[in-house]
Amino acid sequence: MINSMQRAIIEKDIRFVKTTRGNLSSVLVVSLMFGVVFPAIFIVITYFTPEEMGELGALFGMLPGAMSQAEVNLAILSILLDSIVPMFFLMIPVIATTAMASGSFVGEKEKRTLETLLYSPISLRKIFSAKVLASLFLSMAVTIATFISYIIVSQIMIYLMFGQLMLPGANWYLTVFVVAPVLTLLAVTITSKISAKAQTMEEAFQKAGLITLPVIVLAATQFSGLMMLNAWMLLILAAVIGVAAFILMQSALKNFNYEMLLK
Repeated sequence: MINSMQRAIIEKDIRFVKTTRGNLSSVLVVSLMFGVVFPAIFIVITYFTPEEMGELGALFGMLPGAMSQAEVNLAILSILLDSIVPMFFLMIPVIATTAMASGSFVGEKEKRTLETLLYSPISLRKIFSAKVLASLFLSMAVTIATFISYIIVSQIMIYLMFGQLMLPGANWYLTVFVVAPVLTLLAVTITSKISAKAQTMEEAFQKAGLITLPVIVLAATQFSGLMMLNAWMLLILAAVIGVAAFILMQSALKNFNYEMLLK
């Protein structure tokens, strides 16, 4: 259960991120790019220039031979939107988490409020839990809001161009509601370790940004057609990330002490 003091920490951290223009703008730009702009570009390219998409040979290889041009367009669009875009979409919770967590931990040092927080009648474990929950809440709120925006914008565009709807498949819901939360926990744990040694929010955010590299590699493998994740593979991926997050979280809790925070 979250007590009143933990709730106050969560609310304070969320307010802090909202008022930090650099971190907030990073989250908004990434959300807009990966949740709206990139899917819109894929839709437009698929509609107007299917004959110039020969470089996506791996995608064409997945399609049956006897298909009309319109059916090919829709099939390619389905692969792009349901298999490739969700992997790029995972950049949103990762960036939101690193922005939130770096500001949450290092921000206390910069604002000189860390000592006051540590002297409050609440254990270090509960402080850590509150900050992790704050990052999780904000990250998932941004992720879900962007997902809703993606559905609205993409469906309007698809209907206007193709005359039908193409609602998100199972991969989308697994990505947003299963993979994204455990990836957020992993990212906030790693960021908390990085932030403990950083002196400024910018330094912590830049170093934590390296967490996005595995996500970029995963998205690239999808785009190249080397490995197309299905629902079962996404569940396995979520389980692996969840185990890694749990192990790192236990390690972070053990190292979350006064000396680490005040040095």
